[in-house]
Amino acid sequence: MRIHSDANRFRELLEKQNEEVVSVALFGQPGAGKSSLINKIVGAKVANIGVETDKTVEEGHYQHNGLRLVDLPGYGTAKFPKDGYKEKFELKAFDLFLCVTSGKFHQADTELFQALEAMDKICIFVVNKYDELWEEDIPVEKLVERKRADIAKQLGKDVSVIFTSCRNSYGLAELNEAILVNLNAAKRDRWLRGSQAHSLKFLKEKREASERYVVVAAAASAANGLNPIPGTDIAIDLTVLVNLFGQLRENFGLSDSALSAMKESMVPIISMLASNLIRHSVLEGIIILLKQFMGKQALKTVSKYVPLVGQAVAASAGFAITYSVGNNYLNDCYNLAERILEDSLKS
Repeated sequence: MRIHSDANRFRELLEKQNEEVVSVALFGQPGAGKSSLINKIVGAKVANIGVETDKTVEEGHYQHNGLRLVDLPGYGTAKFPKDGYKEKFELKAFDLFLCVTSGKFHQADTELFQALEAMDKICIFVVNKYDELWEEDIPVEKLVERKRADIAKQLGKDVSVIFTSCRNSYGLAELNEAILVNLNAAKRDRWLRGSQAHSLKFLKEKREASERYVVVAAAASAANGLNPIPGTDIAIDLTVLVNLFGQLRENFGLSDSALSAMKESMVPIISMLASNLIRHSVLEGIIILLKQFMGKQALKTVSKYVPLVGQAVAASAGFAITYSVGNNYLNDCYNLAERILEDSLKS
């Protein structure tokens, strides 16, 4: 049967999406808040605040949910001279760069930018600690203009500059979008799924990327049918669904500890969504969910995925069920993450 011949193809496609990595390097002077920015980007405390990477490089590497962020050490220092710097830190391997500053823009950052420009690398300029911009009798708009002018003067050209604050999340949504538009389609989906949403617009884009991932996982589960669904003649790969649900929770920043805390929330909808996500995260819960979707009208809506997964897979009952339960779990993740984000944007 054709569906079985597709099993390897979808397993490989799913593995390729899981192995996709977006590599971003940050550079700038110590104290600019690069570690805090990394934590805000990934939505987890992966970087130690206050680590000076001009003294060590090992502590400047962070990997989280398909994102690889590297806090580069000082360019042109005694320990890391300009000669051989590009090769030592494999600058060609990065998808893009963030030049992060908070004080005066330094010549070393200009020189590294020029080296990256010669390599045709994308560099986004970030002025961090926007909340600390202050000077007596000078409006913040004037200080922003002064920062932009200083960077342009150092570089000898006008460039786009994004102002951010890790304290109140100012500008992080703009930074996310700036990174997104400079990635190819596969890398863009990985960035959407892996980085923290700081706007409702980005959260919706994250949902769309996650739905594309659900389609591939559902096809892989259906085509690799190993486990009969009790009471039916339909077999699917339950391991794929377990991993899918775990990935969806991670995409939306819903850790086990966070869900356990939200389960006790006094807000009924938050408690209900958290409870559902916990209940259906284990094998027994997934089987219960599969049975709930047997024969539902929703199972008739998957024909639009024929161009993506092929006629044989899309027409199978296994794909209809796995896609439906996967999308249902995705909706719960999204709805909970949306409420959390809306509350944070109000504060």
